Amino acid sequence: MRIKNTAFIYNVTVQGSSNCDWGTDIGQSKKHTFTLEGFPEFVNAMVYYKIEDVNNIQVILGKGNRTPKPFSAYSDNQLVLASCFKKVFVNDKLLDGQNFVVYILKEINSHNSLGKINVHKDRCTLKFSNSLLYKGEEVNQKCIDAISKAFGQSSNGSWAILEMKIENEDELHLNGFALGDTPKDYSSTDERNEDFARRFDGKVSLKAKDISFLPEKTDLKAEEYSYISAIKTKPFLILGGFSGTGKSQKVKELAFTTCPCDGVLNVSETSPGNYLLVSVKPNWHDATDITGFRSSVNRNYFVTDFMRFLVKAKQYEEQHIPFFVCLDEMNLAPVEEYFADFLSVIESRKRCADGRIVTDAIVPASVFNDADYADDFNIFLKLGLEPTNPEWKADEISALPSSEQAQAFVRQDIVEELKRDGLTIPSNVVIIGTVNMDDTTNSFSRKVIDRAMTFETIVGKFDKDYFESDVALHYIKNPRKGELFLSDEVRATQMIEEGRFVLTDNEQEKIVNFINNINEDLEGSPFKISYRILNETILLYRSKKRIEEIMNAEGGFEEGVIFKTDLNTIFDDILMQKVLPRIEGDYEKCNKCLTKLSTRAEDNDWVKSSEKIEFMIKRFGNDKSGFTTFWN
Repeated sequence: MRIKNTAFIYNVTVQGSSNCDWGTDIGQSKKHTFTLEGFPEFVNAMVYYKIEDVNNIQVILGKGNRTPKPFSAYSDNQLVLASCFKKVFVNDKLLDGQNFVVYILKEINSHNSLGKINVHKDRCTLKFSNSLLYKGEEVNQKCIDAISKAFGQSSNGSWAILEMKIENEDELHLNGFALGDTPKDYSSTDERNEDFARRFDGKVSLKAKDISFLPEKTDLKAEEYSYISAIKTKPFLILGGFSGTGKSQKVKELAFTTCPCDGVLNVSETSPGNYLLVSVKPNWHDATDITGFRSSVNRNYFVTDFMRFLVKAKQYEEQHIPFFVCLDEMNLAPVEEYFADFLSVIESRKRCADGRIVTDAIVPASVFNDADYADDFNIFLKLGLEPTNPEWKADEISALPSSEQAQAFVRQDIVEELKRDGLTIPSNVVIIGTVNMDDTTNSFSRKVIDRAMTFETIVGKFDKDYFESDVALHYIKNPRKGELFLSDEVRATQMIEEGRFVLTDNEQEKIVNFINNINEDLEGSPFKISYRILNETILLYRSKKRIEEIMNAEGGFEEGVIFKTDLNTIFDDILMQKVLPRIEGDYEKCNKCLTKLSTRAEDNDWVKSSEKIEFMIKRFGNDKSGFTTFWN
């Protein structure tokens, strides 16, 4: 049910008057009829939750005395129906422990206080006053405070609810949007309504109307859980394989399966809002196409889609919604050249005392504090941040006094963060690079392989299963939890020391022996491994254990998914993801270490690694003149 003429706006004023009350007029005219879409269903639900003892309700009706009184104290209004809902959702998020009272009033007086004919006679109003008392408690005000918190707003923040509906018979759903973390003033009701229409219309249409047609969830395969385990270990993956194996599509699938239907991120049918495709060009030889550059001629800064996406992700970081960057064909250009800044920053990740994962800046703070930009350029507008006045242009923001510039954007907190820290990599961003390893592309240095979790996509034998299900490139009602994907640990020693993960003495010994034995097999080659892989072995072990806990709490993995968390499986995974991709070269350079690794893999039943090593050794050929590499 769209609430089209008035709605509750927390800390929003028109011409300095007091906050609007909740309510919408119905049955007074053609504009407000009892056939308002969704209204009959809403009233039916109200009847089911009808408050029988209306003496338990006190409310302010009309202007004048602001003291709440029982309905019986008023002779000019008739209570038609009052109901209390005990399950309240805001944009599909349950507000724990909140109740909410709605009621319908009908004006019954024939004349107003001035003795004139009351043109509003017989008008009904659906109301949800914040000043209402139910059983002596300010239940609605408490719920309103919880809504502010759900929107990420302070007690001075402002937001609007413009849609109400009932789901599953007993759930009151409120849909709306945040306006800012400060009070919002409008010069007129028309200005306010136009702003609401611009912000709201079209944004929740899929969420509010079409979500019922969406599947409940997407089933994941064992392969995808391997990707998720690696992402939770470190949010930088490389997917290799020949063209057409679905590498880029796989990234988009993961984005769809985690994208909430919030009316903002789910507006596109083809590309979820938490997904960005960056197509690498062969002529990229510096970082400007990723992190932008200053233009001294135009006195501005060239802002890239990648930068905008990071800022967009920051707006959802506290909600733990994963944002996926698909760096498509990432080795068409030398990765170490155009992606050098990211390769350095990814290693600066740090877990703070409050659990946040932070990084160094990929774009320095000086870019966001530059006082020499042209008046008609505002870098925060270019980054996609929304001004508090949607009509403002860059030069108008530049003309504001400093005190008003400090409140010029809805997410002023992100503006201040950029000025203070520069543009960092949000903890909810996952970078997945896709690569084709052929004579048209550049090979990877060990520096790149060391910093990524590496996978090879292989197309197996086709069978009739191909016809039974399509690729899951669609939204779902119940997106996968961000906790399943997002990396929340950086250093294994810190994690263990602070008690968030425990390794037995036996497990510690096995892990250390694994790393030492691998290095022993790699002795004399340039492929030996370091503490980084030891660290990520432990983090991968912990990630798999945590994913298993999450999935068991949700009823278990999908049918047919085998998810192993034993150390022997971890060792096989680390060899495949971190060690073998480092090894490439001729027979003299590689055969000795591959032969030793092959024996160790067979002895320990590391099936995937054993098969891959056999493949790599065969590439030398019978005359031992070939060149081997991990990639097909």
